[in-house]
Amino acid sequence: MITAGENQAEHPGAFSMFLRQNEDFPENFSIGLKYHPNDGRSEIILLRCNGKHGMFNKTGVPDHPHFDFHVHRATEVALAAGLRAESRAEKCEEFASLEEALQYFVVAINLEQKDANKHFPKSTQADFGFMQ
Repeated sequence: MITAGENQAEHPGAFSMFLRQNEDFPENFSIGLKYHPNDGRSEIILLRCNGKHGMFNKTGVPDHPHFDFHVHRATEVALAAGLRAESRAEKCEEFASLEEALQYFVVAINLEQKDANKHFPKSTQADFGFMQ
């Protein structure tokens, strides 16, 4: 929160992580990183690591990324076109489960163990399972 007299440039915003998994279909999950700017703009999802969720886009094309494990990354092109920043998806063969996707996510956002322990206390969050 910016208080009177503070420079907004010194407080560019905040980040948050989300994780969800379908109880009936565990291969349908999403792990993401959001940016929350302080300048009145809406939040921007920078990265989403997703499991299989099939017909979301209603294309019916079997090789569409939503039929497999996939990643959405924010792009300037999507923002400029008025689309969701992370609207484009690409298949990802680097994970095949929620646990593997979490490892991929940790590496992709460059989260170090000391920072994970600081921002995501084990008592309130899933174990990131850092490789030793």
